[in-house]
Amino acid sequence: MKITLHYIYDPLCGWCYAAEPLLERVLASPLREQIAFEMHAGGLFQRMTLPQSKRAQIGQADARIGSMTGQIFGQPYLNGLLARDDTVYDSLPPIAAILAAGAISAGSEPAMLQAIQHAHYREGRAVVQEDVLADLAQSLQIDRALFIRTYHDILNDNIQAHLDSTLTLMHYAGAQGFPAFVIQKDDVLEKLQHERYYGDAAGFTALVEDKIGLDQGERA
Repeated sequence: MKITLHYIYDPLCGWCYAAEPLLERVLASPLREQIAFEMHAGGLFQRMTLPQSKRAQIGQADARIGSMTGQIFGQPYLNGLLARDDTVYDSLPPIAAILAAGAISAGSEPAMLQAIQHAHYREGRAVVQEDVLADLAQSLQIDRALFIRTYHDILNDNIQAHLDSTLTLMHYAGAQGFPAFVIQKDDVLEKLQHERYYGDAAGFTALVEDKIGLDQGERA
């Protein structure tokens, strides 16, 4: 039986940042050697600025996320990106960057997502900008020139097909938003109830282990 853990996310989704420790713990456990893992991005934002009311809602959610999970929201983000009227929100460039990183260095998608999330939420960097994304790729030892070429190819040609496939998976898995974790056993999909594990990465990893039937002796 083939077992796959699907992670459905958006790089500019605050609750996906909340789920970062869950994903990190699962991928650092013996599960990584037991099952396949795939990431699927959705286009939450497409080239827009946000009104103050929406940014206030995001700020409230960020405060709740920080309280629940301990995730860091830096002042350059809170008093910079989030506070500014002219900040552009666009999921497509960071998604293309994650796909490009994975195309160049297989398995590097989680590290690129984490680099983007930290740059955005902790450092207040504009992760919609190519030079910022290239800096992040370079920090992961990915050749800058190759990254930029691959990034442009994906952004211009392939990204919509990826977004469409994500929507299809969400439909069949019953996932209503981001993030979502889905276990696939052969052709059977099961959406995990991850929400109660924010702040409890070990508990979430145990849930995934139980769902796939990992033996006690093989657990982290």
